[in-house]
Amino acid sequence: MAYIRLASVEADIKNAVVRHNLNHLFQVDIVVVYNPNSHSKAVARIWGINKIFQEVLGLNPVYIMELLRPFKRLSCAERVKVIAHELAHIPATKSGALRPHNKAFWRDYKLYAGLFKCEDFPSLKINAGF
Repeated sequence: MAYIRLASVEADIKNAVVRHNLNHLFQVDIVVVYNPNSHSKAVARIWGINKIFQEVLGLNPVYIMELLRPFKRLSCAERVKVIAHELAHIPATKSGALRPHNKAFWRDYKLYAGLFKCEDFPSLKINAGF
């Protein structure tokens, strides 16, 4: 399986987190990959590295955002909303766990979706091509 690492999207996320002062996301590493081989109807997924792996391997909290084939067909605005959705799964505890679609998730999703604009993510523009 070939995953393609999207360092430009990672950098855009870090810049947006700093620009919008999203404190709990400062201290986590977010890796973004594109999976061109997925047959899922999903647009994206986020994966957390469990706390035991973090502690034993000496890692910071790490989350991996996997963008799937349908993501490429979205407009820039829709892509930004997907990024906001996946980031809302990261809890303030930064434990490596993932937040379900609960009240805190929807609160953060609405915040991120309102803050983030296509201009915050130049790498997500349709012609930027990843």
